[in-house]
Amino acid sequence: MSDRKMLKRYHRYLACLIIVMVTACSSLPSPPATPPKTGEKGWFNRGPSDVDVFYQGVYYLGDKDRTAEYDKAKAAFGEVLTKYPKSKWRGLSETFIRLIETEQLFEEQSRTDVQVIESLKEDKAKLIKDNEQLRKENRKLLEETAKLLQESEQLKKDIQLLKSLEVQLEKREKMLR
Repeated sequence: MSDRKMLKRYHRYLACLIIVMVTACSSLPSPPATPPKTGEKGWFNRGPSDVDVFYQGVYYLGDKDRTAEYDKAKAAFGEVLTKYPKSKWRGLSETFIRLIETEQLFEEQSRTDVQVIESLKEDKAKLIKDNEQLRKENRKLLEETAKLLQESEQLKKDIQLLKSLEVQLEKREKMLR
């Protein structure tokens, strides 16, 4: 039951992430295939612009051929927020940071959920083993109980036989006297 809840929660997060990514990507030009240069060499040495830093963050989010580097992407988007507070990319940078934090939180929760599930599986296996052991012991006790009941019945019959023999013996003694 908790697996289904976890899957539903995952699907909700994934749907929200996809919706935000689609809306964000629809208003942005396509990101470059390689990260932009952070500085050019020449007569004037200037730092990267807000667009360059933003695209660098988008690049770190990865694509189908590369895995995402969330920490670097988060740092790049944070740089846009701190160095360029008036940038038009500020809103998207904040959104990406929130999404990255949500994804990281979800991954962490997912890892702990997997650990809990594994420990529950181990506990279940142990309980099944203990249950089988108790069933075996229960069968043995039932067999012993059946044997004891048979012995008890036999002893009752023997007592009855002894009583009848004693009565017969008394009758004989009376006749002999």
